[in-house]
Amino acid sequence: MVRTKKIVIFCLVIPLFVFLIIIYGNLDPENIGLFPRCPFKVLTNYECPGCGSQRAIHHLLNLNIGSAIKANALLVFSIPYVLLLISAEFFKSKSRFFNRLYKILFSTGAIWGVLLVIVFWWFARNVD
Repeated sequence: MVRTKKIVIFCLVIPLFVFLIIIYGNLDPENIGLFPRCPFKVLTNYECPGCGSQRAIHHLLNLNIGSAIKANALLVFSIPYVLLLISAEFFKSKSRFFNRLYKILFSTGAIWGVLLVIVFWWFARNVD
């Protein structure tokens, strides 16, 4: 039963992921009104840590790294960290190295560090 559930989730997630890649790769969120605006920015006129993520994803999919960094540097620089988190989660039972890495990356200190980086980014991007 658990295996069937994983297969169903996999069969739903992969096509959705591919669909989103096609949409974000071909449509520029900056020029098309189809994409949602950040409610925090609409209400306060300040950028949240995620503002610019849609544009950054569009630029990354079109290999415009510089434009992606300008849109949202936190998103761009967090991709390797997220890939490391996924690898540690997936391989923790298969490798001693990944088990240790998992314990480090999912420790309380690491979580507080990530929160600190996000808050710093939120503050820094709104200081003129």
